[in-house]
Amino acid sequence: MTHHLIRAAILTGFAMFIVYLDRTGEMMLYIAPRMELYVKLSALGLYAAAIYQVYAALQKRMDNQTPSCDCEHEPSPSIFKNIIIYGLFILPLLLGFLVPTGTLGSALAAKKGMSLSGSAGFERTLSNNTPAPDVKNATVNTPHAAQGSNGAGDDIDKLFPADEYTEAHAAYGKKLYAQPLISIPEKQFIETLTTLDLFREAFMGKEIEITGFVYREEDMGKERFAVSRFAMSCCSADALPYGLMINWPKASEYADDEWVTVKGTLTTSTYMNNEIILLDAVKLERIKTPESPYVYPDLDFGL
Repeated sequence: MTHHLIRAAILTGFAMFIVYLDRTGEMMLYIAPRMELYVKLSALGLYAAAIYQVYAALQKRMDNQTPSCDCEHEPSPSIFKNIIIYGLFILPLLLGFLVPTGTLGSALAAKKGMSLSGSAGFERTLSNNTPAPDVKNATVNTPHAAQGSNGAGDDIDKLFPADEYTEAHAAYGKKLYAQPLISIPEKQFIETLTTLDLFREAFMGKEIEITGFVYREEDMGKERFAVSRFAMSCCSADALPYGLMINWPKASEYADDEWVTVKGTLTTSTYMNNEIILLDAVKLERIKTPESPYVYPDLDFGL
């Protein structure tokens, strides 16, 4: 009977923890929004399992005449062994309630490795042997230019060459190119960084705005750091850091994990023997940590 009640308490505790995360709005720090419904439904299952354990305990108390068997499903008579087994469930539950929830930051980014080019699943359309498009002579300055019939459409197609794998990014790049200020959004954070890197020649000199936390490595130097965000596909365990390198004379005045919004012009640089896109900052502003610090892949991108 005691074992059934302990199990019921543990199951109820995990269900209450899910409810707690939902009520406090901290669930988004653990899982992606598309997974929240399934986690909430699992709380109902945990409550149902806890009720069954209470019912089993009452049944056992009312039916004391039933002889016990020596089957493997019977609880171990060893108190020490039971403490270890139940402790494996109770300890993480207590930590969940007692330890303050924090966001992922520079420490984990250093271990996982920062991506400074968007999604690693794409290679740049333009190889080193392909001449860069003539951006200066391109006549695409407005959203309507791509649909023009006087050669403007051909110009923008040259700026955004694509294959079957990068077609969606090329179409998105044409929309970004027509904007006077490209503000990297939360909804398509990864997709925007990937597009800027894939078609970097077209975006050279464009004004870019990005928000994220400060991340730096020793090789970056005193005047550089990365403005980064963790992208979560399913849960915090699979979160990966993505960012954009920033060049700012007073970069050393900003602490790691401090949240900033940066505006500047896009250019290129070399880091760890690789050419990367870089933002020459003209304005940098400290901000508070957003309620939702993570970004998520846009599953509808390109549809």
